[in-house]
Amino acid sequence: MNKNLIDELLRINNNLIIPSYLIKYNDKMNLELNEFIMLTYFLNNKEKLVFNPKKISDDLFIDQNNVLDIINSLFEKGLINIEMNKQNGIIEEYISLDMFFSKINLLLIENEKLDNSSDIYSKIEKEFGRTLSPVEYETINKWIEGNVSIDLIQSALREAILNGVNSIRYIDKILFEWNKKGYKSSDDIISKNKKDEEIEQIYDYDWLNE
Repeated sequence: MNKNLIDELLRINNNLIIPSYLIKYNDKMNLELNEFIMLTYFLNNKEKLVFNPKKISDDLFIDQNNVLDIINSLFEKGLINIEMNKQNGIIEEYISLDMFFSKINLLLIENEKLDNSSDIYSKIEKEFGRTLSPVEYETINKWIEGNVSIDLIQSALREAILNGVNSIRYIDKILFEWNKKGYKSSDDIISKNKKDEEIEQIYDYDWLNE
């Protein structure tokens, strides 16, 4: 994180807590200094965020016109929204951070997916006992880009290892067959196998000598 951001926040209010996810995804959200400060202020506000530019201006020592410009910029970036609430006949405007938290949630999911993607390469190499070739890396990339879940890839890897086959092409065939059957996760496979076992038990039952 840019040291200037921390210095500026401490200058304004040394009691402000900066959430780690805001620091981590600051660049991805393309936040300017004042936007970062404003979001930090909003996230530290424990009460309902009433849209009160004067109070925000006084709290952050930012000119009121600049406050409106920053809020408008955050709105245009899809990070905040101004909503209205009518209570006892009085209409009150307040700042909603729902869009911001939705954005953070998507970034967390994306980051988790990237982390899991990195792990799957290492896991396959460990099971195969060798380094993957560029062509094999490309095949795995295609699975991930095609939204094949890491969970399903791991299940196909286990299937290949149990059959004594250390081959990406073999795993690719397994995933192709599973895709035709509509399998999206290991739970789908377990559920299908369980049904097959139940059907097999019915056919094997000796109904005549019950």
